[in-house]
Amino acid sequence: MVLLAVFALGCKKDKGDDTTVYNWKRELYRGALTKDGPALVGSSEVVIGNNAVYVSTDYVFLTERQKNVQQDSIYKASGRMFAYKYEKAKN
Repeated sequence: MVLLAVFALGCKKDKGDDTTVYNWKRELYRGALTKDGPALVGSSEVVIGNNAVYVSTDYVFLTERQKNVQQDSIYKASGRMFAYKYEKAKN
């Protein structure tokens, strides 16, 4: 029984609860309109297309998890029309 408990705890996965706050350069892009409808910008693996329109830049302090949540949130809420592109800023 003890061996089973040790094995179970040994296989416990890291939750990725990194609480380190980073300074991020955040750029907002909008998918360009085409004759076929809106051009979709990237996804959570943000790839900004050649036809994406730059909207704005700001600097934010977020953890990796908060960054990922914001990136997914704006992408989904906008119907895949807007996407944030993040880059760690130099301190």
